[in-house]
Amino acid sequence: MAAAEKEKKGPNKLIIIIVVMGFVMMIGAVTMVFMATDMSVSDVLAKFQKHEEYVMPLESFVVNLETEGKGTTYLKTQLSLLYVEEDFGPVLTNKTSQIRDIIIKDLMEYKPDDLLVNGGLATAKVKLRSSINTALGKEMIKEIYFTEFLVQ
Repeated sequence: MAAAEKEKKGPNKLIIIIVVMGFVMMIGAVTMVFMATDMSVSDVLAKFQKHEEYVMPLESFVVNLETEGKGTTYLKTQLSLLYVEEDFGPVLTNKTSQIRDIIIKDLMEYKPDDLLVNGGLATAKVKLRSSINTALGKEMIKEIYFTEFLVQ
């Protein structure tokens, strides 16, 4: 029986060594990823934390689109702005006129075909978000939602 007990202890040590080496290799791989991407643990943890989201609907816009003198084409749209920090709400409310002005100026630069092609709205959203955040001096707007969209 003593020989049988020694045989059982041998594989247990081997399994423990394999598990420990696997764990060490996994930690090394994670460390390499963090070093290569300049990410920190707090960046990763922030992705898993639940953030409150707030939406600020704006009134409708009616905008002349760029047609290069070939008649008139209008865009009627309504937008909502998504932000994640509650403190931004009063700031955005106070700057609603400035935000509306930026949106109108940006939308007037588009041609109808630019907005109606596949991916046109996504491009417009990115440009609008960038313009608004630049004017506000801070990354306040996380997303823009078109809640109404009509080109005529």
